[in-house]
Amino acid sequence: MPQTLREENLQSRFDAVSLKSLQLQQAVRVGNDDLVRLLDRELDTLIGDVVDYRAEDSREIHLQLRFIGGLIREDADDRTCVVRHSAILAILLDRYFGAERLIDNERAKLAPAVSLVGGDDEMVLNESILNSIPDRLAVVTADCRYLYVNPPYASYRRETALDLVGRHLSEFMGVEAFETSARKRIEQCFAGDTVDFDYWNTDGANPCLIHVRATPLRGSAGRVIGAVIMLRDVALTVDHLAA
Repeated sequence: MPQTLREENLQSRFDAVSLKSLQLQQAVRVGNDDLVRLLDRELDTLIGDVVDYRAEDSREIHLQLRFIGGLIREDADDRTCVVRHSAILAILLDRYFGAERLIDNERAKLAPAVSLVGGDDEMVLNESILNSIPDRLAVVTADCRYLYVNPPYASYRRETALDLVGRHLSEFMGVEAFETSARKRIEQCFAGDTVDFDYWNTDGANPCLIHVRATPLRGSAGRVIGAVIMLRDVALTVDHLAA
């Protein structure tokens, strides 16, 4: 299928979900429970159509992941929806970045998604692997919202992993720290560079200095589609204390 037709097919699935979501919201507002149940079933089917779509390149992967991430943000107040959409997100992540990933017959064309340890040691973005990493690690989208966090990161933020998905980095770093310490560095990461920076974490009784490493998350064509964030505490030195 020509690329233009494929994109139109994918976009038509997005549009169908968006329209059905609006209808469902209206039914909820007027209190029509029977219509809500009907539209909810129809919406599940349409979302299933989005999930069934097999992306063939990094652009389509990004569109799918961004769309599901948008659903998570829109339904952030409905825990059931967040759990359901997050499960869908996990399916897509495993499909495209899992250890056994295969997009039709183009497996060889997919580059490793991201380097987590530097040098030549490339690690595939796979949820089971990321969950086992002891470091505090998160994956963020190009609009600086959490797409995935591993258990140590969620514990550090005193939230569940599902509660963090879709929320903005500035909500936890603090708006001032994000604007002064992080924004330009994260934008540099999205431009393709691995960056390191520190910021003062004042969320809690004992403020501490946090070191952040942001590594570009690349699709198969090499385009940056997000970032992998790793945090560690900084042991304060005399120079730090005097700064």
